[in-house]
Amino acid sequence: MKELTCQIRQNYQLWPYSEEDLDELKGFHPNQLVRIKVYGTTKQRSLKQLRTYWRACKKVADNTDDFRWNDKNKTDFQCRVALHFVDPKITVVRPDGQVIFKYRSISFANLKHIEACRYFDRAFEIMALKIGKTVEELYKESE
Repeated sequence: MKELTCQIRQNYQLWPYSEEDLDELKGFHPNQLVRIKVYGTTKQRSLKQLRTYWRACKKVADNTDDFRWNDKNKTDFQCRVALHFVDPKITVVRPDGQVIFKYRSISFANLKHIEACRYFDRAFEIMALKIGKTVEELYKESE
């Protein structure tokens, strides 16, 4: 049995992902029926991305006088609040009508790659706006 990696393209056509996969595929004849097993792969979260985020939180904390943003953990929390990054399964409504939210964790165990990218992109916009910089400037200064 041969194992190769393919990419799904338009009209659900499978294309070999690398030269080695193409060589493996050439071992079969054109129009030959083959049985395949399909497993999706997910990209791993980036430690560099997470570290850049925390450095940006520190940069914002160091460049603001707002007591709600003057610590990197406070900055992180303010981003989660601004993005309404809550866990809907743990939202509680008290008898007096007050809603209590549980904010989601950005840990590797709780947040997948694509969702993390979306969160960090939006959080960088909020942090850059807070200190009057562009997202690109904040990102470069936080690398």
